[in-house]
Amino acid sequence: MISYVINKKEMPKDATKDASKKGKKGKAKDTVVLNIYNQENMLIRTLKFKSPKENGLHRTYWRLNEKGTYSPSRKPVKTNREPSGVTVLPGDYKLVMHFQDQKDSTQIKVAYDPRIEMSNDVLKEQHKLLKAIEQKKDLVYRSIEQLKSSKTTVASIKKQATKNDKELHKDLIKLSDSVQKTIDSLIDQVMGKEDKRQGITATETPSNISYLYSANGYVRSLKSMPGKTEMQLIENANSKLDPVIQSINDFYAKDWSAYKQKVEETDLSLFKDYEVLK
Repeated sequence: MISYVINKKEMPKDATKDASKKGKKGKAKDTVVLNIYNQENMLIRTLKFKSPKENGLHRTYWRLNEKGTYSPSRKPVKTNREPSGVTVLPGDYKLVMHFQDQKDSTQIKVAYDPRIEMSNDVLKEQHKLLKAIEQKKDLVYRSIEQLKSSKTTVASIKKQATKNDKELHKDLIKLSDSVQKTIDSLIDQVMGKEDKRQGITATETPSNISYLYSANGYVRSLKSMPGKTEMQLIENANSKLDPVIQSINDFYAKDWSAYKQKVEETDLSLFKDYEVLK
């Protein structure tokens, strides 16, 4: 819990109207930014929130976690908020709060729950494993976002080809359908087949991404050094997800490249280049 005092200068009515017209620039001027730095003076978390309407004493909260990664999803990610990540290790942290041209800072000490015996060695090993799992989750998230973007591109090309001359571009339209099915299949390999049933449902087999979430859950609950169970769960997750990532890279190297060439031959290109997922 972080208490702070803010005293905003009263803006003239005309200036307030100008700020509202400027949109994002106006919002930026009314945003409080809290940066958190670790013992090595590395920025590990950035929290942004709208400044309070009233001047005086206010409070905000940092949940003692680092910057994280978004989770892979079939749905669009509609947030600009920085995702939360793993819990920080005990130690000293620096908090720097910015508002317009003003800033202030303070030092805080983070300690583990004194009611529970937990060595720093265990906490460090847990933190290291959680960061590795988080890194794999980010790779999967980027792969799904890339596939969703490609699917949107294919839909646009098919629509444009159909509108221009459905008969002339029938081969391209057919190929677009095939590429879309391949993309859907790759997404299913990560997320599992989409279940549109209502109510409480269960699938016969777990999705590949669920293996990563299981490993994450076990490592988060550690109270001693990681054992065979945790390491096996992480290995299981990697063995499930790594081949899918390779299949996605193969798709872009072969199928997508051939599709791109076909579209460019018909002068309907809407492509952007993709890097190999690492």
